[in-house]
Amino acid sequence: MCLPQGGKDIGEAGLKAAFERPIGTTRLRELAKGRRSAIIVVDDLTRPTPAARLLPFVIGELVDGGIPTERIRILIGIAAHHPLNREQMVRKLGKDIIAHFWVQNHCPFENLDYLGTTRNGTPIYLNGEFLRADLKVCVGSILPHGHAGFGGGAKLVLPGVAGIESIYHNHRPDNGFRKGMALTEGNIAREDMEEAAVMAGLDAIVNVVLNPRRGIVGCFVGHFVDAHRAGCELARRAYATPIPDEVDVAVLSAYPKDSEVYQCVNAFAPLSSAPKRFVHEEGTIVFASAGSEGMGTHYLAGPGMRLGARRKVAPRLNHRPQRLYFAPTVNAHDLWQWGWDGEALCQSWREVVRRLRERYGNECRIAVFPCAAMQLAKA
Repeated sequence: MCLPQGGKDIGEAGLKAAFERPIGTTRLRELAKGRRSAIIVVDDLTRPTPAARLLPFVIGELVDGGIPTERIRILIGIAAHHPLNREQMVRKLGKDIIAHFWVQNHCPFENLDYLGTTRNGTPIYLNGEFLRADLKVCVGSILPHGHAGFGGGAKLVLPGVAGIESIYHNHRPDNGFRKGMALTEGNIAREDMEEAAVMAGLDAIVNVVLNPRRGIVGCFVGHFVDAHRAGCELARRAYATPIPDEVDVAVLSAYPKDSEVYQCVNAFAPLSSAPKRFVHEEGTIVFASAGSEGMGTHYLAGPGMRLGARRKVAPRLNHRPQRLYFAPTVNAHDLWQWGWDGEALCQSWREVVRRLRERYGNECRIAVFPCAAMQLAKA
């Protein structure tokens, strides 16, 4: 079992201390003084941010700064994902928030204002409600990401509350942007996001680093670059995982980004961050996802979308290393639609074991990454 370093939950005292000592800005309650309204952007259920635990601290600071609760709005930054229904909002935000606050999903197709283009040519369309608020705060988590380096920071502006054209230009593979797993400095895709945040007037972020049980090992409040980079330093340590010598099989669990099967691409983190390949050429990579919401939704990368698969792909069971997908909630047609090899699907763990035994017999070297979406190869 390959486990990340992790860390202990900092508790309520640790969260309180983070809000009392912001990084790169004054305290939230000071930022709130003289402001008439505020909006808090939170991420959706594809991300494990414990928003219900963090929002009372954010709201408390805003109220102490003079903004009444009826002037505080909460916007779910879904980017190009599906909107949350009420039950999902309760799971993300908590019953008390849903009962007493204005809460709305962002829509990447409507209610957008145009702000101009970034230096890299990305047209910036952002949510109108977000732009009209006097004070803007984004609440998210810092997890490895193959495009932005890490989640969090300005990523909840672009793509979080951005229009579909803005997201497309930032995400398209042919834009020439330098990007990569755990890459922050020199990451043009992230610089593009941060320029959008400047254009929008983002005031502060609240970002957390998590352990495998979704406990908070660090909370970073303040400027969307300074606080984010401090959080990334802790993330590199907390997610650091010793990588084994060459193995036959690597089992990569998409947890804690496993509500939608397509998010299992995030489970590549240990592989893409390793200095050398540790699954040999004749080996097998097993992606595992609970997929409680099936394949998921993405308005750019989904089936038939601009950045998604447009036709059935050829079987890739001869891919080296071979790939298998353990996903009990989907079928082969679902995988084909997303451009994945439907013949590589295993709907039961017994099927995974059967295929591995056919290939390796009763003995093989296996490395299991139980929360691969938040694991990085230890430097």
